[in-house]
Amino acid sequence: MTRLLHVLTRPADPEVSRLIDDQRRLPDHEVLVRALDSEATPDYRELLAQVFAADSVACW
Repeated sequence: MTRLLHVLTRPADPEVSRLIDDQRRLPDHEVLVRALDSEATPDYRELLAQVFAADSVACW
């Protein structure tokens, strides 16, 4: 299974939202989205662990 991590630093643009939705439809893909702009105090240790566990990371 391919793990994809999207880190949102601001609200997602419509194009980014469509891309994430399309990736979620792919078989054998796990898509995780972390919206740092909506977290009061992000857990950076957890985020770092998710980065190293992911096969692909995109920051928006």
